[in-house]
Amino acid sequence: MYITISTIIFFIIIVSVIIFYISIKLFYKKDSSAIPVEYLQSMNYLLSEQHDKALDTFMSMVSINQDTAETHIILGNLFRNRGEVDRAIRIHQNLIARPGLEVKIRQECSLELAKDYLKSGFLDRAELILIRLSIEVERPYEILLHLKDIYEQEKEWQKAIDISTKIQSLNKEDLSDIISHYYCELAENEISINGKNNIDKAKKYINKAFSYNKKSLRTLILLGDISYEGKNFTDALKKYMSILENYPEYTYLILEKLKKTHEKLNTKDNFFIFIKRLLGTENQIDLYSSFNNDFSEGISSKEIVNLYNNEFKNKNVTLPQLSVYLELINKNRIAFDNESLNNIRYCLKYYTLNEKAHECVNCGFNSIKHFWQCPSCQQWSSIKKSVSYKLKVDNYVV
Repeated sequence: MYITISTIIFFIIIVSVIIFYISIKLFYKKDSSAIPVEYLQSMNYLLSEQHDKALDTFMSMVSINQDTAETHIILGNLFRNRGEVDRAIRIHQNLIARPGLEVKIRQECSLELAKDYLKSGFLDRAELILIRLSIEVERPYEILLHLKDIYEQEKEWQKAIDISTKIQSLNKEDLSDIISHYYCELAENEISINGKNNIDKAKKYINKAFSYNKKSLRTLILLGDISYEGKNFTDALKKYMSILENYPEYTYLILEKLKKTHEKLNTKDNFFIFIKRLLGTENQIDLYSSFNNDFSEGISSKEIVNLYNNEFKNKNVTLPQLSVYLELINKNRIAFDNESLNNIRYCLKYYTLNEKAHECVNCGFNSIKHFWQCPSCQQWSSIKKSVSYKLKVDNYVV
């Protein structure tokens, strides 16, 4: 019953909007005397929930002028926004096929048809329309934005770069951070596909990314990765340490890289010293839980117990860190007693209700892992370590 009522309300709104729009137009035109009969018939079908008949009647109109064309577009958009994309496509295609349609109206309707295709997932069809419109229209800003979104979804990073450059030149909009990410994507593709066999090409992409955003954390990490892949481990270590100094809040993104680099340099002891020095920071559990079993042997059981107990008391333990805690209990590095049992119980109690490690500052999207681009709102560089990713239980007792 709820669906039926909501549908009726929706179509009453459609009818009201269309009739009001046409009435206003006719009122100000001396040569117009009445609302076309096809409109009234289609409105009747809409209210009777005979949607296909309504569309057939609506699209069978012999005469199409600027006013009736705009009404077609409005109705198609309403259907699309309601999720009935097939009907929106039919309306917009029918209008575009009309001979003698004004160029501006045809372009407007073509853009709406492209949006229909975007919503239904036909990216290739939308792309063809948008490319043509980007050449035809005088101000293609909105069209270029849609093309940029398509190329992001299709991971056509070079095309996304070209379009973003056009947008910058047309609208004076700063997209340097986004373009930097695109070049990083190209560099990562080269590294993952070709590895050390095609470092030079990846380097070129990273240098281009760096030229667009000299403060890009992602670019700095990739510079270290390039040195690592090229077996220049000393330089890789230097670059990773620079990131640690300048972006301490993102320590967790490079700890594994630091660890592997020290392994290659046979300087595990130096890594232990370095980590112990960092254990006075607020990220100490983050640091420790990133160690593998070999590295954990470099810290005494007493140090481990004190470290975890302090962090449990401060309510700073996350689920990945709890997993390491359980491994240490299993290895008898931490005693399985009432204290450790309470730590585990209260940690699990909190995270069964709420767990999020990262949050998008733009839309609020939560995720366990880090993304360079938010999967929800598609913004770049908007995912941050969540401030609320801490253990917060009112009656927490260790």
